Amino acid sequence: MNTSLLKTLGSLTFTALILACLPGSAGAASALDDGIASYRRGNFAASAQTLQPLAQQGNATAKYLLSCQMINGIGIEADQKAGWTMLESAANSGNADAQILLARRMEALNAPHDDIRALYEQAATQNHSQALLWLALDEIAQDDRPAAKAHLQTAWHGGDPRAATLLATQFAAEIDNPDKLLQAAAQKGEMRAAAHLADRAQQAENYVKSVGWCAIASGLPGHAANVNWADIGVAIEKTCARYDEDLQPAARAQNRNNVDEFLAGFFREYEPWTPWRPCTVR
Repeated sequence: MNTSLLKTLGSLTFTALILACLPGSAGAASALDDGIASYRRGNFAASAQTLQPLAQQGNATAKYLLSCQMINGIGIEADQKAGWTMLESAANSGNADAQILLARRMEALNAPHDDIRALYEQAATQNHSQALLWLALDEIAQDDRPAAKAHLQTAWHGGDPRAATLLATQFAAEIDNPDKLLQAAAQKGEMRAAAHLADRAQQAENYVKSVGWCAIASGLPGHAANVNWADIGVAIEKTCARYDEDLQPAARAQNRNNVDEFLAGFFREYEPWTPWRPCTVR
């Protein structure tokens, strides 16, 4: 297994699986709805009580969420062996999140590649972008470019900006306007896309965009509603000064004013994408 694939997808901390989720939608509450609502609110004792009978009845979502609680001992007594067994059952019942989490664990345990890939393939049949991205990276490593491109296109169609970055960099000669694709990815919070754009702007001697994209790629303030431009200016000087260091002082000062305008425009349209996380409810 190519370990760089794991780094690209991000690391998984199995001791901290339970993550905050967005509020659930209103509507008629079934038992599963009640369990999910408790889970989202962090009322894990109540969610475990509600999810247990549903899991026993074979509900895949209930099994997935309850397995997360059992593995971590949150809201229920910890039982990792039983938790992983239940997670495997949830995966076998077709829960794509369980399939991916189980695959991630198998990767950490150096399980056979074909077994890991089979789980991602199952999740990909539900157009789960995390699975599609893993498959694409695996196929790039194996030089199966047509399959990789197809999986990336499906993932990007589903909104995953990481897929757009890979399309624009790995398949630049095969797609129209890769820079536009990178910009769309950056607009959704994909920092690697912004880093590529910074380098491309530098090559074009566009000092405004090279500094601006560098600032965005560095994860500087501005990703929240209240943008602190003073903090951004300090951070730009520390992180991105190399992009306009050749300018004369007056030209450099004007460039920074133009960078402020560039960033203000970027963040007006900024709509960050929420990546997959283990043990959340989508």
